Amino acid sequence: MQIGLFHSIQWPEGSDQRERYEQATAQACAADDLGFDSIWLTEHHFSRHGIVSDSLAVLAHLAARTGSVRLGTAVTVLPLHHPLRVAEAAATVDQLSGGRLDLGIGRGYQPGEFRGFGVDIAEKHDRFTEALDVLRRVWTADGPVSHTGTYWSFEDAAPQPRPVQRPHPPLWVATDSPDGLAICAAEGYGVLLPQGTSLTVTAAQMKRYGEALAGAGLGPAGGRAYLARAAHVAATDEQAWAEAEGPYKDFLGYADRLRRARSGSDPGGRSPFDLDTDLRDSALFGSPETVISRLRDIRELGIERVMLFVHLGGLPHERIMSSLDLLAREVLPVVREL
Repeated sequence: MQIGLFHSIQWPEGSDQRERYEQATAQACAADDLGFDSIWLTEHHFSRHGIVSDSLAVLAHLAARTGSVRLGTAVTVLPLHHPLRVAEAAATVDQLSGGRLDLGIGRGYQPGEFRGFGVDIAEKHDRFTEALDVLRRVWTADGPVSHTGTYWSFEDAAPQPRPVQRPHPPLWVATDSPDGLAICAAEGYGVLLPQGTSLTVTAAQMKRYGEALAGAGLGPAGGRAYLARAAHVAATDEQAWAEAEGPYKDFLGYADRLRRARSGSDPGGRSPFDLDTDLRDSALFGSPETVISRLRDIRELGIERVMLFVHLGGLPHERIMSSLDLLAREVLPVVREL
């Protein structure tokens, strides 16, 4: 299995933004030193839920601070950005990192973020489709591209720099709908699955993905899926839950309030943090032995890649670093062989 980290850099009440960034950077650098496979940042705006407003800028910084770990966005909210700027910023990170970027993209779900940028959230699906089409065209074209669309139009644009990974960095889409999975299978995009699901729901998602791959003439080996999971490791299950449960519930509560903070008929949609089960059926909190067992259950669903959400609300930095150390020493060597 491949194990990565997932970061939103929250800003709890009473904490300092610079300190939060310094801690998150230290955690990312430790993950690189300890042998984790990837670091993923998520984009958010206008709230304490996450202060990574420009994930590609932060990844450019991490490109200079890390040596081998892959760097990903989970996700870049395409409807909020001009696709040419995304193309240039992503390619810049790919250049600075020596070809280590994975570009995860999504439609977004927080009404307040769309209102803040003056974008109608009802347009998010169409904006996403148009932006993705532009990204692929400008990255695969041999020369300048012109485009006349519903939301963006331009003439003779040849974004620079070009990505190191050709024709472009691996693309990952946040989706679990049958239509979304069918598109990912047909176009070769990886799939980003949410963290709040039970194993039963995740199994159903993977079954739909397998059907989509078969419909595209591919077997299971032709797919790529990354599952997100909240995680915290301590010496015992009791200690892990005592340390992490409160901070994670605080984080989930705030995320839910943001999703529900809508006006009129804003179709915000499901949050990737929404729980469909008891917390103990989704979070990977426990001793190294317990977490290994839970990851083995995930691997049996056909999932080879898991990103762990360890920066949980107000969980102290020292406990996060201890959890990363335990994961690296006692969990990664075992699950690498699964």
